[in-house]
Amino acid sequence: MKIKKVVFCVLMLTLSLQSAAFADGFGVYEWSAAGTAMAENYMFGENDPSVLAYNPAQITKLNGSYLSLGTSWVNPATSVKFNGLNGSMLNNGGSSEWDNSYSPAIIPYMYYATKAGKNAWWGVAFFARFGNQIEYDDLWPGRYDTLYSGIKGVTLQPTYAFKVNDKLSAAVGLDINYVGLRMKKAIPAISGATYLGDLRSDVDGNSTNLGWVASLMYDFTPKTSAAIVYRSRIKHTMDADATFDGSLAIGPYKLETQAHGTVTLPDSLSIGIGHKFNDRTRMEINAVWTNWSTYNALNLSFDDPILGKTSESNSPKDWEAAWRIGIGIEHKLSKKWSILGGYVFDQSPVPDQYMDFTVPTGDRHRGSLGFKYRPNETSELSFAYTAIWAGNRDVQSHIGGLDYPSAYIHDGLTQVVSLGYTVKLK
Repeated sequence: MKIKKVVFCVLMLTLSLQSAAFADGFGVYEWSAAGTAMAENYMFGENDPSVLAYNPAQITKLNGSYLSLGTSWVNPATSVKFNGLNGSMLNNGGSSEWDNSYSPAIIPYMYYATKAGKNAWWGVAFFARFGNQIEYDDLWPGRYDTLYSGIKGVTLQPTYAFKVNDKLSAAVGLDINYVGLRMKKAIPAISGATYLGDLRSDVDGNSTNLGWVASLMYDFTPKTSAAIVYRSRIKHTMDADATFDGSLAIGPYKLETQAHGTVTLPDSLSIGIGHKFNDRTRMEINAVWTNWSTYNALNLSFDDPILGKTSESNSPKDWEAAWRIGIGIEHKLSKKWSILGGYVFDQSPVPDQYMDFTVPTGDRHRGSLGFKYRPNETSELSFAYTAIWAGNRDVQSHIGGLDYPSAYIHDGLTQVVSLGYTVKLK
């Protein structure tokens, strides 16, 4: 039915496509079980083709053909305390303490690398660089920011590596980057001073585009190496299916339309130093700079106006570049067993004024522990457990306090369990 004189009151409608998909909290670093065991400080992993994700030039250390595959189970948990719900138009008298719903995600990976000549190697990598899955109750006070954020980002990376000389190695590769998105949220409809009810929005889309990666590695000695890796920014233009429906006080409403948005995934620069103390123990120190300033605004347009009022929205974001710094250690306990561990400090790029529940993290601390088991000379099993503690953050209402004046995100903990298998084929 035609609805007149209804004011569409959520200026954050357009975030459904972009704001959740490309925050640091949605950067994925679980690129292999062995790497996760060292808190992703794995630029100099030995006899493992998964270094294609961390430092592609490291495959020049492989003698033969290697295959690695595995997966990580990731479960984020966070708590939110809302302030001032009593008296709010949209959440008057509601509960002030909420947790996100149980909504784990699975992150797979697969790598293959082989020596192709005296000084040449090639490989192909399949792994996730961006992704997230978090869900909240349909009636929670933050439903106008998000109800469900599901992002699946996959990179297919063909790579060529070569030795420039005995000490210097290089690699270049394509980043064939796919992003699939499913976002759900609520939208309040208000006419004058009357709340007419909520619409539910559901945005589902995907995009594929190309980027590139390049790395250089220098061996100062047989025991000490340094590397630098650059990943290019990737511009995604996404066309998505968008549905808006709900039972309002003036009648049911449903709209199916198309949404269109453009966002640029950030470029990044990784640097690392690896040192082998002896044949049993090695250590890495890595730092990653990610240029999240490429996400400076979100703009989304719709083919049809929602509730007859708006078909586009623009909002500044002004996110900031962020650093990720960590250390990892690997020690061989015996011929069959190794123990690995690591720590990372992960800086949030989200300014206070743009904080919301689609990115429910502050600065993060990541601690990891894992093991490798070698049943024979050509195969290796890896296991890792990771805990990620997120810093507390304050969130302000994005719709003028109609839902809540402010909220406090606290006790953020993400747990990761990773399993992997690596085999030397020849």
